[in-house]
Amino acid sequence: MTVIYIIVLSCILTCGGQFVDNIQVYERDCLGEDKFPCQSGGCILQAKYCDGNVDCPDGSDEHFCPDHVPDAKLCNQSHQYLCADHKKCIPNSWICNNQTECDDGSDEVNCTAIPDAKENSTCMGYSCDGNKCISLLWVCDGVYDCLDKTDEYSQDACKHSLLAHSIYDGSSCEEISVIRQSYRCIDSSYCLPANMMCDGLVDCRDGSDEGPFCDKWNNTCDTNPCKGNNTKCIPERFGPSCICTEAPLHKTYNFTTNQCEDVDECAQARPQCSHVCHNKDSRFECSCDDGYTQDQFGYLCYASGPEALLFYSTKNEIGYIKIKTKEQVTVGTGIKQAHGVAYDGKYLFWVETAQGHQAIMRAELENVQETKEVLVGLGIEEPGDIAVDWLGGHIYFSDAERGIISACRTDGSMCTILKTHTKNPRFVTLAVRYGTMYWADWHHRPVIMKARMDGSHAELLVDNLQGFATGLAIDVPNGRLYYVDHTIKIIKIDDKQIYSLFEEPFHHPYSIAVFENTVFWSDWTSQSIQTTDKLHGSAQKRGKLVTLDNPVFDMHIYHPLLMKRNTNPCHNNNCSHLCLVTSNVTYTCACPEGMQLNQSTCHNMANYRPMQLIVGSGSIFTRVYYDSLGSAETHAAHFDIGWVQAMAYDNLRDTLYLYDGQRKIISHINMSDFSLGVTQPFLYKGLVNVVEMEYDYVSDSLYILDAGRHFIEVVSLKTQKRILLYRFREQETPVSFCIMADYGKMLLAVRENDNSNDIRIDSMGLDGSGRDHVIMNDLKGPRVLLRYAPNMDAVYVSDDGNSIIELMNPEGMGRERFRELSTSIATLSLTDAYVFWTDRRTPRLFWAPLHDVTTRTRRIQLSIFPNNTQLHIQATSAPPSNDSLLLNHPCLKNNPCSDVCVQTPHPHPHTAPAKFYMGYRCLCPPSFLIMNGTCTKPAECKENELYCHKSNVCVLEAKRCDGKKDCDLGEDEEGCDDNVSENSDPTEKSCPSHQISCNGKCIDREQICTAPDSSTTSAPSVCEASQYQCYNSTICVERSQICDGEADCPNGSDEDSVTCDTLSCQDNEFMCTSGSCILSSFKCDGEQDCGDGSDEANCDGKSCAFGYYQCRNKECIEIGKRCDGNNDCYDLSDEEQCEEPVTMPDEKTVPHCAEKEYTCELNRSICLPFTARCNFKVECPGGTDEIGCDLRCAPHGLFECKQELICVSMHRVCNGVNECLDGSDETPEACRTVNRTSHFFPPLLYPAAECRNGFLCKSGQCVELNQVCNQVPNCFDGTDEGGSCFTACDNSTCTFSCLPTPSGPRCVCPYGYKTHTDGHTCLDIDECINDACSQRCQNIPGSFLCSCNHGYALRSDRRSCKAVKGSMSVLYLSGNRIGSVSADGKSSLDYIEPNANIVDMDTDIRQNRLFLTLYDAGKLIEVKGNSNKTEITNIGRPTNVAVDWITDNVYFVDRTPKNNHVRVCNFKTKRCAKLHKLPINGDAKLTSLRVDPASRRMFYCIITDNESVVWSASLAGQDLLDLTTVRNCTGLAVDSFRKRLYVAETEPSVITRMNFEGDRHKKVIFGHPQLQEPHGLALFEDSVYFLAGNTSRLSRCQLFGNKPCEPFIYRMFDANAFVIRHESVQRDDVKNECENFVCSNICVLDKNGPLCLCYDGSVAKNGRCAKAEKSELPFFNGRTHEDYSTSEKASLTVIITIVVLFVIYLSVFCYYHFVYRARKNRASTYMEVRFQNTEASSASISSQATSVIEVPDVSTPTESTHEFVNPLQFVKNVWRQSVRRTSKPADTASVDIESPRIEQDLSDTESDLDERDSQRIMH
Repeated sequence: MTVIYIIVLSCILTCGGQFVDNIQVYERDCLGEDKFPCQSGGCILQAKYCDGNVDCPDGSDEHFCPDHVPDAKLCNQSHQYLCADHKKCIPNSWICNNQTECDDGSDEVNCTAIPDAKENSTCMGYSCDGNKCISLLWVCDGVYDCLDKTDEYSQDACKHSLLAHSIYDGSSCEEISVIRQSYRCIDSSYCLPANMMCDGLVDCRDGSDEGPFCDKWNNTCDTNPCKGNNTKCIPERFGPSCICTEAPLHKTYNFTTNQCEDVDECAQARPQCSHVCHNKDSRFECSCDDGYTQDQFGYLCYASGPEALLFYSTKNEIGYIKIKTKEQVTVGTGIKQAHGVAYDGKYLFWVETAQGHQAIMRAELENVQETKEVLVGLGIEEPGDIAVDWLGGHIYFSDAERGIISACRTDGSMCTILKTHTKNPRFVTLAVRYGTMYWADWHHRPVIMKARMDGSHAELLVDNLQGFATGLAIDVPNGRLYYVDHTIKIIKIDDKQIYSLFEEPFHHPYSIAVFENTVFWSDWTSQSIQTTDKLHGSAQKRGKLVTLDNPVFDMHIYHPLLMKRNTNPCHNNNCSHLCLVTSNVTYTCACPEGMQLNQSTCHNMANYRPMQLIVGSGSIFTRVYYDSLGSAETHAAHFDIGWVQAMAYDNLRDTLYLYDGQRKIISHINMSDFSLGVTQPFLYKGLVNVVEMEYDYVSDSLYILDAGRHFIEVVSLKTQKRILLYRFREQETPVSFCIMADYGKMLLAVRENDNSNDIRIDSMGLDGSGRDHVIMNDLKGPRVLLRYAPNMDAVYVSDDGNSIIELMNPEGMGRERFRELSTSIATLSLTDAYVFWTDRRTPRLFWAPLHDVTTRTRRIQLSIFPNNTQLHIQATSAPPSNDSLLLNHPCLKNNPCSDVCVQTPHPHPHTAPAKFYMGYRCLCPPSFLIMNGTCTKPAECKENELYCHKSNVCVLEAKRCDGKKDCDLGEDEEGCDDNVSENSDPTEKSCPSHQISCNGKCIDREQICTAPDSSTTSAPSVCEASQYQCYNSTICVERSQICDGEADCPNGSDEDSVTCDTLSCQDNEFMCTSGSCILSSFKCDGEQDCGDGSDEANCDGKSCAFGYYQCRNKECIEIGKRCDGNNDCYDLSDEEQCEEPVTMPDEKTVPHCAEKEYTCELNRSICLPFTARCNFKVECPGGTDEIGCDLRCAPHGLFECKQELICVSMHRVCNGVNECLDGSDETPEACRTVNRTSHFFPPLLYPAAECRNGFLCKSGQCVELNQVCNQVPNCFDGTDEGGSCFTACDNSTCTFSCLPTPSGPRCVCPYGYKTHTDGHTCLDIDECINDACSQRCQNIPGSFLCSCNHGYALRSDRRSCKAVKGSMSVLYLSGNRIGSVSADGKSSLDYIEPNANIVDMDTDIRQNRLFLTLYDAGKLIEVKGNSNKTEITNIGRPTNVAVDWITDNVYFVDRTPKNNHVRVCNFKTKRCAKLHKLPINGDAKLTSLRVDPASRRMFYCIITDNESVVWSASLAGQDLLDLTTVRNCTGLAVDSFRKRLYVAETEPSVITRMNFEGDRHKKVIFGHPQLQEPHGLALFEDSVYFLAGNTSRLSRCQLFGNKPCEPFIYRMFDANAFVIRHESVQRDDVKNECENFVCSNICVLDKNGPLCLCYDGSVAKNGRCAKAEKSELPFFNGRTHEDYSTSEKASLTVIITIVVLFVIYLSVFCYYHFVYRARKNRASTYMEVRFQNTEASSASISSQATSVIEVPDVSTPTESTHEFVNPLQFVKNVWRQSVRRTSKPADTASVDIESPRIEQDLSDTESDLDERDSQRIMH
């Protein structure tokens, strides 16, 4: 919205509170866009106009508003006419004007002439006050002339006198003076007929109709001075005068020549012609522009062609009116305070001036809502009017705040600022035909200026204005400029004559348009568009075109003839960028900002780098040139990324770095390639959730905050090396950070734990050192952003929870509020001049000047981004100045480090520039050591060598503790007994001044040092082999926590030098480069377990190569397949999070109301219309919508004193002076209304209850504790100093630390403690209550320790656990199939049951046994491996199944109708037993069965119609216990280690936890979108797994921290059951007590030990059971265990018999051949054994195939060789000859087979040969 006197600000700033000239008083408070000037003076807020309440003293703000009932008294007091129906109060001048203004027509009733004076009356006028006589013209003229005021209150008199007021109007006296003799009053108050001159009654207000000249009035012309026949003498005040009687309108008498001469009518101010006037002798002629036709009298011009359109703009809509038919069309609604409007035949242009929404808009006329776009939304502050250069194709608009007039192409693609003489231009109009422009301005006074359309040849056109001119309109054919200066005035441009169109006091004309012969103007008083004839301009010719509901701010006439293009000077121009028309034949070339013109070509300025704000969402980006004219949407580009989540800008290389939240990579792009959108990958490994990035130009490094891994990383852009700088503590979650390069520090916003949104701000060096608290109070979060402004040396902090932006100095001091917002704050960015931020759910960009302390905020809607989007912003910055001391930093200048060089903390360079020193620190990537600034690989030592961890060399292990330093730094002699004093404590050490020694560890002075137990020198060993026992303590920590840089033992002994210098890893461990040890199985497993990440260095097998995306299950796919709509990862993780999230991770959605809604203070989710505020009805909790309602001062834009009936101007509030006697205008509450800081009181930022970690000033301000009693007042009232500051802690009783305050001592507790109610004692906080650890949690003083169950090891986050060995897989059941999916996405089909559906399954993981139940077939099946299958039948109808992997017992539910039992079978012993009967009635069903061998219990759920009962029993079926009742139990899971039972429920979906006795219920997972009807539960590592109802998805939720949930596997093929297959799921640390237990049937575990159960469930006596009927026994593959026993006995008898016979035979055989025959043949001759292939031997071999076995006769002397006989073959032959002798070949029954005697000893043993040799010698 616009106001008449808008941009007088620049002048007023130098003129004080008011500017006063001789005509008009300018009030500074009324010179704003949001002000409405009252008719009687003063102003109100525009929002109060037509709001139903009278705010102006004269009521002029409501008189002409719809549905307004005027006040009769007020109407009369303001000299207006109240219509007879009391519906309107209209100006008196509208009565009897032949235009009906009153709805009942009463303003035009009885409109007769003024009644003549009464006969015989001495008063010829109006008589009053008894004897006073005044002119009838003075009656009802708005001035009290009578003391009794009857001249203004006589209704009849006023009615009839008003006509005379218009008849005797002095403004048109020249026109009628030549027709009838009339005289103008000198003050132009009236035009009197001759008979009223010198009649004895004063009629002119100035009395100029009466006077001394009247003495000679009647005889003045007696001496006629007029010569000639066509002259006439008339009396004048100065004497006789002459007029020409022939053609009196065209001739004038020349007293010098005494002749009647021609009058140049065309030179007169008032036009004689509608268009062009040509002077002729005694006459003039008129002509019209081409396309127009003249009327029959030849002086009026009418346009041919279509009907002209009059466009208009109101506050919230734009429309047009056809000026002849008066057809009204609204083309656009919802406009944000439209002002200027123009149309070029295709596009509609308009200006939006709403605070924060200033923009130049464009749209197609036929569809404004769908086609509207921002042409210029940047570089403008307070736009006013707009004009179209239809010839050159440009739009011109003014900006009063910047003091410029700009020209842009009609598409907004290019703009330039005109170099002309402007100060505060507001309205602008163009005479395109002549290349000239006109504008209203303020040059220490209101003026109207003229220049060419390129800004050259500027000149002053109008100087004597009464106020700031509005509504400029050019009548090009007529050569006149129309404007509003309290009334409508016209200047003849060629000779600068000025005249008024009429002098009638129309209340509020504002905008003007001229077409043909008519002047159109908007009247704010009547909210109408009115018309009059431009040639005559009399009020009698006034007409009303249309009445609207709101005031009209601008008007524009469109007709094709107004844009007739005869010649275009810019046609075929040679300008490289912009061509501006300067006349009908000339033009000028122009350049955009940042470019300079060389002849006709624009060139970029040398070293010019435009300041930009990069805005991105998803993959769409745009550049906002916030200091240049243009639109943010014209610089849009599409990047080749998924969606942006964080950005950083390198101002040395002009490069933008982006984190792609979809692909988890960091890319970069040079700003010169921005429009191309082609990025280059920079980092792609190991990134999880990067929330912030910042560039430090001093060290040329990129800092990365990865909240997913809780890391801060640094990448050197020189060396491209990457290091892990800082790891956050277990429960901390990093939120944001900012780099303060001037200090070598950063500020961190950290959420303390998962169970709270409390945020604190810490300071830390850029080298990761010296972390310290800065802000501990009044930050709600969850989203807190930090940005450093080096030019102000200030830090801006945005707090989404409080919806505020604050600023403070880098030390946290001087905290002030910058803006209080009604929107959320998603991102924040700073430039040298502005603060930018975005909303979380809209594509809106907000900004405000850094130094602006008002509430003014700019905003723009970026339509290129979709609604409900998340904008990310990053400001660019200029390169550092060459004279900056920081450019001399060693990291930038000398590069002393081989890999990464970072700053160390240092003072600001401006504090002591002469002594300024900057340090540095060299850092190395994982698996490297720093040695003299160079990163080197650790030395690889042999088995017999000792690694020197400081010197990085290897020495022989034998040289350890030999008294000589063999390592360069003597590590081989550390920890040796000779080097340790007998009385020394190995945990003692020296510490820096800011720390204290605590049992060998340096801790901050804030922390409590817990003294070791003095009762014993060393605690007994209670730790496991995989743990470390703290010194002098029973506390155990994991070995991976030793020497990892963080003290876990209360006394810090796990990090002392004695421990770490001598630490060596075990055989199954891997030593990290940092010196700690982890399990070797964790090496290259895809997770960083070493603090420095060295366990994952050079692990190609566990990370994907460049160009590939790693699925959650470690599978690698091409990066292009990420988010392509196809599921490529088996776990579907490639299609997850493909849309940018609206809320940030771990962020709770805080409701925010719309822009024009009121937010209840105590419940921000309640949004009300603004009209609900102060409507005398309570709609908000606590009535906050009705608190502080001011109906006296606020409606007038004033401030109300609290205890006085006084209103104070808003600019005087919070100015350091008590304008209110009660001082209420200087309170913090009052100062917040003008967004200032109180000079007397501190701002009450938050309730006192929220100042729990700070000091509460008496005034309510909350300051940090470290700012109290520091001899510097931080409370505005100074209450943080003085008092007891110096003595408060002299006699302190605080158990830890005492902080002095002015009111006394305050006990402060360190982190991990809380203050007791007594105010002195510090109590330890038990963090374990809130599930701080995933498995085991041990609370220790000030902290807690996490540990893991058997089979698990602690992760690097020190809170979660992972399985020690092997990888997990999921076994799932779907119909008749059992399949499995491994963690890396590989699937397999494990088993198919061909003829029946499988009901349930379980598995014995270590023995690779699978157990299935088939209800219809009545089978329980065991599958070993892939094929070995055993079926049990005759066991009823089995459903649910669970295996006791310790005893190999399988438990299942028998759902035989009316005979439901729990049964147990053992496949190995082939025994079964029936346990207890299930408490199932009717249609109840059992949904889950779980067993826990360690606790010897089973658990199951039974569901009825209304409830579910969770039952427990021993594994023997005894001690049945009703644990709890839930709504709908759909799954159970057992935590065997902590004896916890997890229950899944639906309606609603929730997972509950309890102990095994059914106590200590707790809802652990609920309200999460991934928790959709969970059924089937399983525990593994840190999570609970479950099937999501009605989906094929397996999901999981963490069981510690904030318990996030996520899908794990999507494609489970409609699984109806699953189990986790991993050894750690089934404990191996439980003893099988049934192993040596004697039992004839089946052994089960009971609470008191093993029990032997019989088939019917009874307990066996002495391990023996009675024999059961065979029909009742289960069948194992069709046979009972008795059948197996009988078969086994028969088989055993046969086997024993065979074995005995074989043993007897073997004994006889061995005796005969190896004893008896050997002894017999010892005396025979020793013969040499040779091998020959003779025919005899061949024949001998062949003969073996016959029925006769021939053995050579060794007694034959001719035989010289012997055959070597194989002993096995010999036995075989003997077997054939002896054992099978009874079986003879066919046809040989009568044949005798003779075996020759074998006398030769065939023994070949060495002993036998030796013996025979001896015998030969003896013989």
